[in-house]
Amino acid sequence: MEALREITPFLHRSARLDLKAVSLTHVLGLTGSKDGILLLAQCVELLDNLVGLTEDESEPVRKDAVLALVNLSAEEEAAGALVKQLAHKLVPLGYAAILDENSKLSDPWSMVLCNITRPEHLVEAVLEELLKIEHSIDKLTTCFTRISYNKQKGHLNYLGPLFSNLSQSKRGRDIFCDQTTGLLSRIVPFVHHEASIVRRGGAVGVLKNVCFDSTVHDWLLSDGVDVLPFILLPLAGPEEFDDETNDKLPVELQYLGPDKRREEDPDVRKMLVESLAQLCATRRGREYLRARGTYEILRELHKFECGTEGGDARVLAACENVVDVLIRTETEIGEDNLKTLEIPDDVLTKIEALNKESD
Repeated sequence: MEALREITPFLHRSARLDLKAVSLTHVLGLTGSKDGILLLAQCVELLDNLVGLTEDESEPVRKDAVLALVNLSAEEEAAGALVKQLAHKLVPLGYAAILDENSKLSDPWSMVLCNITRPEHLVEAVLEELLKIEHSIDKLTTCFTRISYNKQKGHLNYLGPLFSNLSQSKRGRDIFCDQTTGLLSRIVPFVHHEASIVRRGGAVGVLKNVCFDSTVHDWLLSDGVDVLPFILLPLAGPEEFDDETNDKLPVELQYLGPDKRREEDPDVRKMLVESLAQLCATRRGREYLRARGTYEILRELHKFECGTEGGDARVLAACENVVDVLIRTETEIGEDNLKTLEIPDDVLTKIEALNKESD
């Protein structure tokens, strides 16, 4: 700790370039281990200077400073220290770098913002800083949806999980479900983005999170947004259906052909199935899913998950949960909104234990 205090002044922007470079190399090395990160997280002045170096005149210094922040923010304790003490500096700097189409550091900066919003308890503080910037989420969405936005070969894929992280909070979900901005409709097409699992998974994460709010289910399933095809299409494979079943399916899923490939990542498939589970919360949602061939798609998914070629036990369990609801009549279910059911504490404890085992 004493050694870190000694090099802290050399990490200030006003220090000599050679001293900054040597000190920064030492810090970057420490971020390669969890113990090193936890040590650095206790040095608020050093973290402050490190954030300042992301604006240094030297390009190598700026790069190393941002890379150090990427590593630091990957650990929750350090992410917490950065947000608690420096969110007012860190968030605007990251946002500006991402918006700058000529920035060479937009990708690592998007990773920093993604990392500091991963812990749910930090989301509100980061969101608060973002919302101080006019139209910030809308502009970040523009960066995300324009594949070649960055002119320095930055991909900005980590904006996907950033959006997913932000939608962990009620306020975040409300922003993405604002019908006047159309943000959700701009993001959900990326659930099919084959070039990047990070981008694809982020879009699916947003979709899953907004489905938690049953008050927006009617809107999510309306013609204006119509999220069901975006959920079902990645879950579908090359299976053939008869004409009657095809007529039930959304147009996007009809007569897919033998070349159709199912989503290969089990974590993404699990999130998609969990989205369907949330949409089953209300009677209207359940009836809509049944009428649009959701059971038939899940029936074939179930067969796939039972197999040895890419099947996953966690996805299988999630699939069975949804199928169990869809095959029951509304009389058997006996509730309009399953979210209003009061579950006894002992049953809830058992359910939580089973969920942990499946994860």
